[in-house]
Amino acid sequence: MSNRPLLSVLPVAEWPLPPGDRLPCALLLITADGMVHSANTTAHAWFDGQAHGMTPLAHFLGVPDHDERAGELDAFMEGMRRTGQMRELRLALHRHGGEHFSALLMGMPLVDPSGLYLGFDTMVLDLSRWQDREALVPYTHAEDLRVRLESSMHAHAVAMRDIDAFTQILSHDMRGPLRQARGYLRLMGEHSGRADDSPPGEYTRSALGAIDRLSGMINALLEFARLSRVPLDLRFVPLGPLVQGVLAQLGRDAHAATVDWRIDDRLPGVRGDPVLLAQVFSHLLDNALKFTRGVERPVIELGWHEGENGARVFHVHDNGVGFDRRASDKLFMLFQRQHHGIEFDGLGTGLAFARRIIERHGGGMRCESSPGQGCRVSFTLPHDRADGA
Repeated sequence: MSNRPLLSVLPVAEWPLPPGDRLPCALLLITADGMVHSANTTAHAWFDGQAHGMTPLAHFLGVPDHDERAGELDAFMEGMRRTGQMRELRLALHRHGGEHFSALLMGMPLVDPSGLYLGFDTMVLDLSRWQDREALVPYTHAEDLRVRLESSMHAHAVAMRDIDAFTQILSHDMRGPLRQARGYLRLMGEHSGRADDSPPGEYTRSALGAIDRLSGMINALLEFARLSRVPLDLRFVPLGPLVQGVLAQLGRDAHAATVDWRIDDRLPGVRGDPVLLAQVFSHLLDNALKFTRGVERPVIELGWHEGENGARVFHVHDNGVGFDRRASDKLFMLFQRQHHGIEFDGLGTGLAFARRIIERHGGGMRCESSPGQGCRVSFTLPHDRADGA
């Protein structure tokens, strides 16, 4: 009988082994900010092939930044931080050598005695190697909805953060150079003397006009971003008095006195934000007023009818210059105009603002027209729906 030992004896210098170093699963210690602090040998062999200190979890697992799995990982970590409870996540991953496999991540939050969240331990299992395939239980419908919701909420939070950064740049960083350029151009105008009709004077005035227009576009972008985030002050709004108030403001335009206003005297009440709805009617009626200038007998009509599911369907119809219907999709984009600025002033923001407000109220807007035959803008307001965000 052989006296050879059944198992090879490890040298004393290699004992004790790191806990779990030879288990057929990846063990990771993740910090509170999502960095891989340490990992066992299996984890390094599977994913990065060598030891790296303080690597983001997604990068360690080989998930690109813009991959949808990165959002799922963020939601996975955020869920443990928020609830302090163990969580699971199923992902398709690939090993360092390129082999794809189905993985199960099991995370356990680490909290100190004072309740401070320190991070979490996670185990990554290779589900494709399990012999008991019946153990691979898929998500229940409720679990799947929860994961999708958490991922969507995280994506929404990231988008809102980007919008905040964007508006910060518009509000401050871009205004400084414009103020400097305007100041220098005015100084140039003052030093040019009385040669107002000279080419330098004309160039200065044109440059100042361009700067003013760009400043107006920045203001419009800020206002459009605000419309996407401002909370709705939802209440019952009688539209008859609201529209009359808008018409009183538009009446300051001399052209308004020449218009045949056909306003339905039975405008209903709706549930919405009165300030924002006033902006919608102001933008639409002001557009109609603008584009009926030069018409011999201008007519502007505002009416409504009840649509499906009790929705209120409104329309503003004019007999103005109209536009090419093939460009209707662009009409609701910021700064998209169908007529030259010499003929009609403005930045081309009214329809974009109006549609965004209607969408915030759960409705929709569309536009129909033909050159020389006026324009008809229709929009819906659900009687009991708005996002309320």
